Amino acid sequence: MKLPLRGGCQCGAIRFEITKKPLTLYCNHSLDSQQETSSAFSMSLLVPRDGFKYLKGGPKTFEIKNETGKAKKSALFCEKCGTRIAHDTEGNPSISVKAGSLDDRANLKPVGHIWVKHAQGWTVFHEDELIYEEAPDDGYFALMERWAAQEHA
Repeated sequence: MKLPLRGGCQCGAIRFEITKKPLTLYCNHSLDSQQETSSAFSMSLLVPRDGFKYLKGGPKTFEIKNETGKAKKSALFCEKCGTRIAHDTEGNPSISVKAGSLDDRANLKPVGHIWVKHAQGWTVFHEDELIYEEAPDDGYFALMERWAAQEHA
C-alpha cells in the first residue's frame, strides 16, 4: 500500500490524508455498522492517530455507544453530505477510518470479520480470514498481525 492515502466525503467539503501505514482492515457486521452504512457491513481501516490529518474542512461529530453499550465513540461525518469519515474512540491510539471514503479502494483486502453473529445469511466467509462472533478480545492483535503479513506478501 503506497502512502499517502487520500480520501474525503462525497461532496468534497472534507479531504484527508493518511501518512502512516494502516494497522489493519476488517469488515464489521454489527447492527450499528449495518444501520450507519445502509448496507450489510462496513469496512474499517485502523490508522495510527498521528498518521491521519485533514487537508480540507473538518467533520462534525456525534457520540454513540457501541454494540456492547459500554464504550462511547465519536462518529465523524461531513455536515453537508453526511458521509461518514471515521470513528474515534477516546483513548485509543488509532482511529477507524471508513474505507469507503478512500479515493482508491480497488486493492483493499480485509483480513477478517467482526460481529459475524449479525452477518447477513448470504455472507460468505473465506477460510483464510479471521472470523469473530463479536468484537475481538485480543485488542485486534490477530487482525493487525494478519494485515502486516498480507502487506509483506
